[in-house]
Amino acid sequence: MKRREHFLCWVVYLLLHLTCKVSLQNSANKFIRVVGDSVTLPCIYENQHPSTNVLWRFNVSKKVVNIINGNSITEKQDEMFKNRTESFPSEYAKGNYSIELKDLKLTHAGNYTCFLQKSNEEKKIQLFVKEKPEKPTEKPEKPIQNQRNSCMETESLKIMTFLIALLSLFHV
Repeated sequence: MKRREHFLCWVVYLLLHLTCKVSLQNSANKFIRVVGDSVTLPCIYENQHPSTNVLWRFNVSKKVVNIINGNSITEKQDEMFKNRTESFPSEYAKGNYSIELKDLKLTHAGNYTCFLQKSNEEKKIQLFVKEKPEKPTEKPEKPIQNQRNSCMETESLKIMTFLIALLSLFHV
């Protein structure tokens, strides 16, 4: 194999490998739950001081909860989150500002942001809330991991097809 072809093969391999890594990272912050369930939305920052201020928001503007100087503040919290949120103060010192949302409603589906004021970092989480199945004998939907793998396989195949076409141009 010529050096140029060998190099191009490595480029293809590297691109496919990186594409799969990116897909996994993006899908790791997506959660699917049913009405009435609870969900813990993760927000972990390494090497943070426990008095760090963290703001949780829903769809950018609605206040879920604020963690200010190590205290969970629910004043001026949006009504849809009243008595439904819990944080874990004993975990703040470890940089864990995750929250639990309880008794989910369809209206809780959307985008959540955990914003760390000190460093202007944010973590984004997407929550999907579905109706409870009416029949307990219904076949369960594919787990999210399988959906992710399927998506990654499809994207990888598209990229591989493109790269093979690109490589064929160099053989002409």
